[in-house]
Amino acid sequence: MDELEDFVQSEMFHRFTTIPITELRVKSYINNPHSQPGDIVLYLGFVDEQLVAFRSLFAGTVQTKIEKQRFAWCSGNWVHPDFRRKGFSEKLLNEAFIDWNGKLMFTNYAPNSEKLYLKSGNFHTVHQFNGFRGYLFPKTRKLIQASNKNRFTKASSSIVDFVILVITSLKLLFFSAKQNSNIRFETMQFPDEACYKIIENHSKEYLFNRGEKELKWIFQFPWITSNENIYSEKYPFSSHSKQFFYQTVKVFFLNEFVGFFIFSVRDGHLKTLYFNLPPEVDNEIADFLKLFCIKHKIEVITVYKSEVANHFFTQKFPFLHAKKYGQKIYSSFEIRDIDNSRFQDGDGDVIFT
Repeated sequence: MDELEDFVQSEMFHRFTTIPITELRVKSYINNPHSQPGDIVLYLGFVDEQLVAFRSLFAGTVQTKIEKQRFAWCSGNWVHPDFRRKGFSEKLLNEAFIDWNGKLMFTNYAPNSEKLYLKSGNFHTVHQFNGFRGYLFPKTRKLIQASNKNRFTKASSSIVDFVILVITSLKLLFFSAKQNSNIRFETMQFPDEACYKIIENHSKEYLFNRGEKELKWIFQFPWITSNENIYSEKYPFSSHSKQFFYQTVKVFFLNEFVGFFIFSVRDGHLKTLYFNLPPEVDNEIADFLKLFCIKHKIEVITVYKSEVANHFFTQKFPFLHAKKYGQKIYSSFEIRDIDNSRFQDGDGDVIFT
């Protein structure tokens, strides 16, 4: 951990054609309230002085009523295309497993990464999200990689996108969300002290117990920037977006503050991240999100919180397409009394990206 800052300033780092970490992530890792100076959070694999593989992690903590444990979230696994299927990723994972005393977790994974982790035989499921993914103003050039292949496919995708825009706009003429006069929303970028007070009152309910210090760390040291730099094309994971912001929404019932939720928007994709609300307002939250998607022409929305997701499935209109969507949280170690714990949509590195 102590060597990270010097590493990203080194001559060797600047020679990499693919970099294993960004300066933003370095700052985040160093300021992580759960990190310790001796933590190993970056593993590199070389062949003849060429970087061919890397794996990055960051420290986390699980808290149940009977125990507290430090562990590492797996967050970033890359192998050069010419060196894949040669065991580099497995070797780096084994090194991390040893250094972290067998205590690793992962979520927010690609299918191939999930297969790799499960192949090790060290991981088991601790939670399954049963969520919703809805498409309102989708862009084919983002969803279908082949649409950017040449001028013809780009022109075709532009025509399809225009047709989608027209169809969605016509559907919206028939959409109206029910307004509950007892519910009022107040939006801001980040939580305020009233929000953190609510978190403190419910902190023991959640397995990863992300409270005021964790959220302030996440918001003050983001992984995504809108500023393009020379590293944007050299880093194979999330680092740059034209649009990325967090939105906090406070909820009032009969003018009494009852809770809040947080979501992010990244290049047209809205993801819910954090909920601290009574269940009685889940339907109103879903309606709020629908109206936000319409107003801001959101392309895709992802919601993991099952109660809100169920409302979307019950009333799919005006989304063009909707499907079940949810990943798992995996752990390589035993967590006692986990059945009494709750989870947040943004657990792991989801809230960063």
